[in-house]
Order: sequence, then C-alpha cells, then structure tokens
Amino acid sequence: MAKSKEKMNNFIDWATDNRNQLFLLLCLLVHSLYFCVFCILAVEALALINFLSTSFYAFFLFIRKDTSETTMAISYFEILIFSIICNCAVGSDSGFFLYAVGMSASVFYLVPSAGNKRFFYQILGIITAFASEGFVRITGFTLPSVHASMEPYQTTFYLINLAITSGISLAATILYSKRKDNMEEFMRYNMYHDALTGLYNRRFLERQMIQNGDTSKTDYIICLLDIDFFKKVNDTYGHAAGDIVLSKIAEFMKEAIGTDNLAVRWGGEEFILYFPDATIETVQPIMENLRKRVEETVIETANHKINVTITVGVGIGRAGRKYQKVIHIADEKLYYGKKHGRNKVVL
Repeated sequence: MAKSKEKMNNFIDWATDNRNQLFLLLCLLVHSLYFCVFCILAVEALALINFLSTSFYAFFLFIRKDTSETTMAISYFEILIFSIICNCAVGSDSGFFLYAVGMSASVFYLVPSAGNKRFFYQILGIITAFASEGFVRITGFTLPSVHASMEPYQTTFYLINLAITSGISLAATILYSKRKDNMEEFMRYNMYHDALTGLYNRRFLERQMIQNGDTSKTDYIICLLDIDFFKKVNDTYGHAAGDIVLSKIAEFMKEAIGTDNLAVRWGGEEFILYFPDATIETVQPIMENLRKRVEETVIETANHKINVTITVGVGIGRAGRKYQKVIHIADEKLYYGKKHGRNKVVL
C-alpha cells in the first residue's frame, strides 16, 4: 500500500511538472480521434477542422516545442472555437459545448500565473458554452448534411465528450491541488529554514524558545557559534567559497548534535545550537569534538583549499529563564573567546 501510494505521488509530481506537455498531447490525440471519426462518417468540413487542429498541436509540441503559458492560452481559444463550430454544426445533443465548460474549470491550472486573466478566460468559456448552446436550442440551427450523418451517434458522442471533459477537469483539479500543496509546503519550509544551509532559521528558534524555553522545567543549553575570520574568507576567496564554508560547517553541526537538538543559522556566520533538557557535562564533549573536526578539516572549493576554525560560547538556561538572557550569556562568552585566541569553546 505504501509503495503504491508513493508511486501515485511520484506520478502526480511528474504530471504536475509536465502538465502543459500532457495537456497539449491530449488535445492532439482528441483531435486526431475526431479527424478519423469524421473521415469515416464522411463529414469533410469537421474532418478538415480537426486536421488543422491536430496540425496546430503537433507544431507546438514537436516542431516549435513551445509549451509556454502563451501557448496554453492560444490552445484555450482554439478549444472554444472548436466547441462553437461543432455545437452549431452538429447540434447540442452531441455535447460539444461541454468542451467550453470543461476548459473554464481547467484554466486556473493551465495558466496559473495569468492572474486576473484567468477569470476573464473562465467567464469567456462559460459565456461561450451558454451562447452556443442557447443559440442552437432556440433557433434549432444545424448543418443538415452534418446533422444527418451524426444523428444516429449523438448519444455516443455526448457520452464520449462528457467523459473527456470530465476527465480533464478532474485531472486538472487533482494536479492543481497537488501543486498548491507543494507550494504551501515550500513556503512553510522557507519560512523556518535558511535557504543556503538548510538549517532552521532565527524565526523558528524564537518560536521554539517561546514555546519551550521560557516554560521549561529543566535546564537547557544554548551554544552561540561563530566562524573565525570569516570576513577574511569572503575577501580572499570570494563569497561563493564563503557559502561553501558555511554549508560545510552547517553539515558538521547537524551531524554533531543528532536529531533531538536544533541547529540554527542565527545570522551571517553565526549559528546557535539548542540542546533542550541537557547539561553542560553532556554538551561540552559534543562542542569540543565539533571544534576539533572543523579545525582539522580542509574545505575544498573549485579553486581553493580553506581551513577555518570556530569559537563557541555556551549559555546555560535554567528552568524558567528567558531565552534572550541565555543567548546574551552565550554571546558574552563568545566575545570572550574571540578576545582570547579564538578556536575554543568557552563554558
């Protein structure tokens, strides 16, 4: 069951990423189908229209290879025109007006960045469906030769068109919902994570400390960590190399503290490590091992090999003590370590 669900999610992700290509391919297949059907029924005018539509989608898919939102908008109008022509030529009992309805439901997914234009497209599709259907119903207008050829199959056409448009609308709804969920997940992640290192950010730590730190019934530890002479790294090797150094230090921190504690990018080259329900005796060896690992590691970039060290100030959070006070204590000890040689853990 879990594997089936994973496969389904992977397929939906793939379909979401390739939605424009899939939609254009589906349009090409539908028009190709109707081209063959109208050829069999000897309805030359509609066969020609579907041949032109098939050529249109083949051009954008395989020759121009353009699946942009502009192409999707053009496709939207092509479908509306196709819906009007077929509905007026054959009659509403064949259900070709349903394509205008179905596209009105799908347009929000197909042109997501068009803003208010999507409402215009949607309203236009609804008006097109009502206008063409109302015109045919009220006037009884059809092309006699076309209507006569298709009259025995109108129920079949209606069911096929209903199935296609319903399927497109359902698929668009599912994929749109998935895309929306992915976007919300992405936004939630970036709200509480640092983009470069992947560590939690300051906003997340402050939220956690308000929830846990100020009401904690046990001691906790906050370590404020700074990369020594980091400005010199940026000035000497460039900011790209500096980013590699930051990412590598972040990787070391995550490995050092395990899953029960938090590593946070506090700002610039400063980091905070938060150990809830911890003592100085348990945290000291962790920080010393981290300091030694950083000192002994040569960080390789594209053109340089860089050695850096870190200085750490440790603050002890007593039960009920404000977390800002603990960070201030850790900052004072970090400052002391900077003034007295760097590359050390100050308890």
